Amino acid sequence: MLLKEQGKLQPASYMMGGVFEHHVLRGVESVEALTAATRAEDLADALAWIAGLFPNDSEKNMRYYRERVALLLGDTSPPLSVPVPSRALNNEVAYAMIHALKLRFDIRLIGLVSAAHLNGKEGVISTSKLPGGLRWKARLDDGTYVDVKAVNFVHICGNYKRKTP
Repeated sequence: MLLKEQGKLQPASYMMGGVFEHHVLRGVESVEALTAATRAEDLADALAWIAGLFPNDSEKNMRYYRERVALLLGDTSPPLSVPVPSRALNNEVAYAMIHALKLRFDIRLIGLVSAAHLNGKEGVISTSKLPGGLRWKARLDDGTYVDVKAVNFVHICGNYKRKTP
Protein backbone atom coordinates (compact mmCIF):
# COMPACT_ATOMS: atom_id res chain seq x y z
CA MET A 1 0.00 0.00 0.00
CA LEU A 2 1.38 3.41 -0.91
CA LEU A 3 0.49 6.72 0.72
CA LYS A 4 1.35 10.21 -0.41
CA GLU A 5 3.64 12.20 1.87
CA GLN A 6 5.12 15.55 0.84
CA GLY A 7 4.17 14.89 -2.79
CA LYS A 8 5.93 11.50 -2.93
CA LEU A 9 4.49 8.01 -2.74
CA GLN A 10 5.84 6.14 0.28
CA PRO A 11 5.09 2.65 1.61
CA ALA A 12 2.45 2.80 4.37
CA SER A 13 4.85 1.02 6.73
CA TYR A 14 7.35 3.88 6.25
CA MET A 15 4.82 6.49 7.33
CA MET A 16 3.53 4.50 10.27
CA GLY A 17 7.00 3.41 11.37
CA GLY A 18 7.49 6.32 13.76
CA VAL A 19 4.24 5.58 15.56
CA PHE A 20 4.99 1.86 15.67
CA GLU A 21 8.55 2.35 16.88
CA HIS A 22 7.39 4.75 19.59
CA HIS A 23 4.81 2.24 20.78
CA VAL A 24 7.40 -0.56 20.84
CA LEU A 25 9.97 1.59 22.66
CA ARG A 26 7.38 2.76 25.17
CA GLY A 27 6.38 -0.86 25.76
CA VAL A 28 9.96 -2.00 26.29
CA GLU A 29 10.67 0.95 28.64
CA SER A 30 7.54 0.10 30.58
CA VAL A 31 8.57 -3.58 30.85
CA GLU A 32 11.99 -2.58 32.16
CA ALA A 33 10.49 -0.27 34.80
CA LEU A 34 7.87 -2.86 35.70
CA THR A 35 10.40 -5.64 36.25
CA ALA A 36 12.93 -3.44 38.09
CA ALA A 37 10.59 -2.56 40.96
CA THR A 38 7.07 -3.04 42.27
CA ARG A 39 5.70 0.49 42.04
CA ALA A 40 1.99 1.02 41.41
CA GLU A 41 2.68 3.73 38.81
CA ASP A 42 4.78 1.30 36.71
CA LEU A 43 1.98 -1.26 36.80
CA ALA A 44 -0.58 1.42 35.90
CA ASP A 45 1.58 2.53 32.94
CA ALA A 46 1.95 -1.07 31.74
CA LEU A 47 -1.78 -1.75 31.98
CA ALA A 48 -2.45 1.49 30.08
CA TRP A 49 -0.03 0.33 27.35
CA ILE A 50 -1.89 -3.00 27.07
CA ALA A 51 -5.24 -1.16 26.99
CA GLY A 52 -3.91 1.03 24.15
CA LEU A 53 -2.81 -2.03 22.21
CA PHE A 54 -6.10 -3.87 22.72
CA PRO A 55 -8.71 -1.12 23.29
CA ASN A 56 -11.69 -3.42 22.72
CA ASP A 57 -10.46 -5.84 25.39
CA SER A 58 -9.26 -3.39 28.06
CA GLU A 59 -12.07 -4.18 30.51
CA LYS A 60 -11.60 -7.93 30.02
CA ASN A 61 -7.83 -7.58 30.48
CA MET A 62 -8.24 -5.57 33.70
CA ARG A 63 -10.67 -8.18 35.04
CA TYR A 64 -8.14 -10.92 34.19
CA TYR A 65 -5.31 -9.18 36.08
CA ARG A 66 -7.58 -8.57 39.09
CA GLU A 67 -8.36 -12.31 39.14
CA ARG A 68 -4.61 -13.06 38.92
CA VAL A 69 -3.94 -10.75 41.88
CA ALA A 70 -6.63 -12.51 43.89
CA LEU A 71 -5.08 -15.90 43.00
CA LEU A 72 -1.46 -14.85 43.56
CA LEU A 73 -1.85 -12.60 46.59
CA GLY A 74 -5.38 -13.00 47.87
CA ASP A 75 -5.82 -9.26 47.21
CA THR A 76 -9.23 -7.86 46.36
CA SER A 77 -8.54 -4.29 45.20
CA PRO A 78 -11.48 -1.98 44.44
CA PRO A 79 -12.77 -2.44 40.86
CA LEU A 80 -11.48 0.85 39.40
CA SER A 81 -8.06 0.86 41.05
CA VAL A 82 -4.77 -0.50 39.81
CA PRO A 83 -4.08 -3.92 41.36
CA VAL A 84 -1.46 -4.13 44.08
CA PRO A 85 1.89 -4.70 42.33
CA SER A 86 4.08 -7.67 43.21
CA ARG A 87 7.04 -9.33 41.51
CA ALA A 88 4.76 -12.18 40.34
CA LEU A 89 2.07 -9.89 38.91
CA ASN A 90 4.61 -7.50 37.38
CA ASN A 91 6.33 -10.47 35.68
CA GLU A 92 3.00 -11.63 34.28
CA VAL A 93 2.13 -8.21 32.90
CA ALA A 94 5.66 -7.74 31.53
CA TYR A 95 5.46 -11.15 29.84
CA ALA A 96 2.12 -10.21 28.25
CA MET A 97 3.69 -7.03 26.88
CA ILE A 98 6.82 -8.75 25.54
CA HIS A 99 4.65 -11.53 24.08
CA ALA A 100 2.48 -8.92 22.30
CA LEU A 101 5.67 -7.50 20.76
CA LYS A 102 6.67 -11.02 19.66
CA LEU A 103 9.90 -10.88 21.64
CA ARG A 104 11.54 -13.49 23.87
CA PHE A 105 11.14 -13.08 27.63
CA ASP A 106 14.62 -13.81 28.97
CA ILE A 107 14.82 -14.64 32.68
CA ARG A 108 17.16 -15.44 35.56
CA LEU A 109 15.98 -17.80 38.29
CA ILE A 110 16.04 -16.50 41.86
CA GLY A 111 14.76 -17.42 45.31
CA LEU A 112 14.38 -21.14 44.69
CA VAL A 113 14.62 -23.18 47.89
CA SER A 114 14.11 -26.85 46.99
CA ALA A 115 16.07 -26.40 43.74
CA ALA A 116 18.55 -23.80 45.01
CA HIS A 117 21.21 -25.12 42.62
CA LEU A 118 19.18 -23.51 39.79
CA ASN A 119 19.35 -19.99 41.26
CA GLY A 120 21.24 -17.73 38.87
CA LYS A 121 20.56 -19.94 35.83
CA GLU A 122 19.25 -18.06 32.80
CA GLY A 123 16.76 -19.01 30.14
CA VAL A 124 13.54 -17.99 28.43
CA ILE A 125 9.87 -18.43 29.29
CA SER A 126 8.56 -20.98 26.80
CA THR A 127 4.97 -21.40 28.00
CA SER A 128 3.08 -18.65 29.76
CA LYS A 129 1.18 -20.56 32.41
CA LEU A 130 0.77 -24.23 33.15
CA PRO A 131 -2.53 -25.76 34.34
CA GLY A 132 -3.34 -24.36 37.76
CA GLY A 133 -2.04 -20.97 36.71
CA LEU A 134 0.81 -20.52 39.18
CA ARG A 135 3.78 -22.00 37.32
CA TRP A 136 5.49 -21.09 34.06
CA LYS A 137 7.60 -23.35 31.85
CA ALA A 138 11.10 -22.03 31.26
CA ARG A 139 13.77 -23.39 28.93
CA LEU A 140 17.15 -22.83 30.51
CA ASP A 141 20.22 -22.00 28.44
CA ASP A 142 21.52 -25.57 28.95
CA GLY A 143 18.36 -26.92 27.24
CA THR A 144 16.58 -28.24 30.32
CA TYR A 145 13.00 -27.25 31.11
CA VAL A 146 11.78 -26.24 34.56
CA ASP A 147 8.40 -25.23 35.96
CA VAL A 148 8.76 -22.07 38.00
CA LYS A 149 6.54 -19.60 39.83
CA ALA A 150 6.52 -16.01 38.56
CA VAL A 151 7.97 -14.85 41.87
CA ASN A 152 11.06 -17.01 41.22
CA PHE A 153 12.35 -15.32 38.09
CA VAL A 154 13.45 -11.87 37.07
CA HIS A 155 13.33 -10.50 33.56
CA ILE A 156 16.72 -9.86 31.98
CA CYS A 157 16.40 -6.45 30.35
CA GLY A 158 18.07 -5.39 27.14
CA ASN A 159 19.21 -7.44 24.17
CA TYR A 160 15.66 -8.18 23.02
CA LYS A 161 15.34 -10.96 20.45
CA ARG A 162 12.42 -11.98 18.26
CA LYS A 163 10.64 -15.18 19.23
CA THR A 164 11.28 -18.10 16.91
CA PRO A 165 8.02 -19.33 15.40
